[in-house]
Amino acid sequence: MQLMRKVILAVTAGLCAVLLAGCGNNSPGDAQQTALTALGKQLPKPYRDGLITDSAHLQGADIVLVVRFPDATVDMAKAKPDVFAALRRDENQAIAELCAEPALQPVFAAGGGVQRRFVDANGAVFFNVALKASDCTTH
Repeated sequence: MQLMRKVILAVTAGLCAVLLAGCGNNSPGDAQQTALTALGKQLPKPYRDGLITDSAHLQGADIVLVVRFPDATVDMAKAKPDVFAALRRDENQAIAELCAEPALQPVFAAGGGVQRRFVDANGAVFFNVALKASDCTTH
């Protein structure tokens, strides 16, 4: 019972923070900071197919989610360009799922966007996939 109460309080506090971030002046900076705080508590976490979302940071008006390939390098990608091209196409569609992410709602409401930056085991960039606030208006 005590554990359940703590879980409910933690979830409620997180939801209140997200909802409050959407109120007021809708400043992109405030919305981004609130989202980064909420997302940062969840990271690192598995993404899919052995990928890991390592971190989140601000870049201009966007929040950038850094997704790491722990067992791949950019040189490996150059040897299999069709595999990574297919992954990029898939991610261009999959990023729309972030429109439903509660922590990002204030960011989108303030006109900010989100990127997923795919990096290799050494931090070299494979590619970026971007989602603008306007991309979420139809979801």
